[in-house]
Amino acid sequence: MSTAESIYELVKTLPEEEASLVLEFVEFVRQRTQSKVKTLTTSSVGGFQAVSLNTKGFKFNRDEANER
Repeated sequence: MSTAESIYELVKTLPEEEASLVLEFVEFVRQRTQSKVKTLTTSSVGGFQAVSLNTKGFKFNRDEANER
């Protein structure tokens, strides 16, 4: 039996008031998890923005680049 199924079976035995407390807690945990994911995603990007460069026709010369 999965964790979700075990929780479901236990919650079914609770009075409605207590079951709604469990629901509130689960919603809180879910929201907190989504916040963490959003924070990690945002912080990993940092202050960088996407840059589009038109390099069509550009020839890279390794020796010239190494001289700089």
